[in-house]
Amino acid sequence: MNSVTTEGTGTLARGRLFIVLAAVLWSLSGVVVKSEALASLDPLAIAFYRSLFAGLALLPFVPFRHWVFSPVLIGMTLVFGGTVGTYILALRCTTAANVIFLQCSSTVWTALFTAILLRERPDTRSLIGIACAVPGVAVIIAFGHGGSSVEWMGVALGLLSGVGYALVTVAMRHLRYLKPVWLIVVNNLGGALTLAIWLLVLQGQIPSPTTTQSLVLVAFGVVQLAIPYILFAHGLRTVSAPEAGLITLVEPILNPIWVLLVHHEQPRAATIVGGLFLILGVAVRYFPWRFGLAGRTSEVSEPIEILEPPGAG
Repeated sequence: MNSVTTEGTGTLARGRLFIVLAAVLWSLSGVVVKSEALASLDPLAIAFYRSLFAGLALLPFVPFRHWVFSPVLIGMTLVFGGTVGTYILALRCTTAANVIFLQCSSTVWTALFTAILLRERPDTRSLIGIACAVPGVAVIIAFGHGGSSVEWMGVALGLLSGVGYALVTVAMRHLRYLKPVWLIVVNNLGGALTLAIWLLVLQGQIPSPTTTQSLVLVAFGVVQLAIPYILFAHGLRTVSAPEAGLITLVEPILNPIWVLLVHHEQPRAATIVGGLFLILGVAVRYFPWRFGLAGRTSEVSEPIEILEPPGAG
């Protein structure tokens, strides 16, 4: 019995470690986008190559029998491409802290869109999470920037990225009968196609990276996005979805810290305050609270079948 318990504990600890490692790798997006190596490359091109390499790296992990298509996939990939594009554009305009925290506003939009599009009533935990997150969004919009037109654009794009992130989440929930890894592959490859069309319309071409930039972009797509998704998927085999959601809060916390350490980008005090409210909102969204009478567990303690899609940020 003891050996079985020890083995189970070890498996759970390993699953948690996988998810922590995934979150740490996801948190490197701000550092990479703001790196000197990619400074001369168009941000939409960065988004295109990142999604392309991530999708190609994950495609071999999806057996052909799971290649299922649906009309909803088309809309989802269009939104995903826009989400990634606005996220990376925002990183070029304002601080990484502003962008990653505003993307956490997807907690608010997901509950709203789920109610409107899927006719699912938000549970108590979601409503409390929204109540925590909304003040955080307001603080960042009002005081988390210097007031320049460029920073205003960055804040707007970061918020728009959060809206897109929520729409992708709702689409993935609607398509939860499909394999999650297939949805991630479709999002990235379809998003890359969307971004390619966007670049061709706006610029008439897809910018070609230098050799150094190509190596960075391959690492960006594979190491920062594809590998952590595999780690995350393995972790979910033993870790509950709500606990995984809490663990991945490591990502928005570490993202601005890495940028501060590597690029010396100092977030404003208001951004930190607003970010704390937003992170609290996400934490409440996943924390297994109990509501109501003693012994009665709210529906919010049920496992979450589809977490917010990893990798948009």
